[in-house]
Amino acid sequence: MDIFAFPHFLWFLLYALALSLMLLRIIPAKRKKALSQLIASAALRDSLTVKNAKDLRPLKAGLLTVSLAALTVGLAGPQWGFRPQEVPVLNSNVIVALDVSDSMLAQDLKPSRFERSKLEIVEAFAKPGNQTAFRIGLVTFAGRAYLQCPLTLDTGALKFLLETLTPGMLPYPGTNIAAALKTSISVFGASAGQRHILLVTDGEDHEGGARGLIGQLQKNKIRVSALWAGSPAGEPIPLKDESGSFLGYKKDRGGQTVVSKADGSTLEEISRATGGKFLRLDNNTNPQEELRSLLEESDGQKNKGTQMEMENRFQIPLGIGFILLLVEFVMPEKRKSGKGGESGQGGKGEKK
Repeated sequence: MDIFAFPHFLWFLLYALALSLMLLRIIPAKRKKALSQLIASAALRDSLTVKNAKDLRPLKAGLLTVSLAALTVGLAGPQWGFRPQEVPVLNSNVIVALDVSDSMLAQDLKPSRFERSKLEIVEAFAKPGNQTAFRIGLVTFAGRAYLQCPLTLDTGALKFLLETLTPGMLPYPGTNIAAALKTSISVFGASAGQRHILLVTDGEDHEGGARGLIGQLQKNKIRVSALWAGSPAGEPIPLKDESGSFLGYKKDRGGQTVVSKADGSTLEEISRATGGKFLRLDNNTNPQEELRSLLEESDGQKNKGTQMEMENRFQIPLGIGFILLLVEFVMPEKRKSGKGGESGQGGKGEKK
């Protein structure tokens, strides 16, 4: 393990050494040279200099240098020794599989199926201040599925990735729910603990084959919940240019307007068979309560464990540094020598 938590701060030790060189060598030499140029007479300079005084400026410079070095070491976060730390046992893993096909542009949900789905995911999983004790990953899919974010505790990374996603971003059109499930299963790999997939899609499945994975999901004890976005009544798919201007609606090869009808039958069958939940998302529902209950079922904070962590010791060098700074601040630059003062008084008595 590293001795310092923030070793990059140790570079400031070079500045402390440079300051020491300036205070002990360069500045005194320049001060002496400037004084000799200002007062040419050596006798006059001696008469203006305090006699029998000990010069404490080198000591002050040394104290300042050592104090800055100690503060630098403190900022670097020294750590030694170990202490037990209670931590959540991360026995839960959640993969969000998000549909990014063109059909998610349909506006039967406001502002669109895709934007409303992203909003619900961020609110449930990646809202600032939310603390999760489970790993979460992100898979996007259209005609094929791709891993966008591996299992992680960093919900900020998940939020950032969600903000960069747009429907139609993948090079393969269509909707392949089976590919999304297969990719999610492979992401889990040999990870221990509970495994949960959240399918976020309108349910249109152009490839089929999703139902055939129910046995594999049950065998691997993977629950699948579905957030079904859209209306069965259907909605045309709007097309826009890069500036966001409306260009019309998507048409098929025969010139007919394509109507995307949300289909939840496959999603409901898979979620029921694997012990998950089937959640409806439309303009009149708010699935946050159900999503929160889903998270509570996967919450690893219900179990606690201990691990050994290195003890932070930054207080020691910081304390030493501040004490030395205080001593340097109250110390005068020169101090009269008591021994020299006594010899001066003795000399005056002998003259009398």
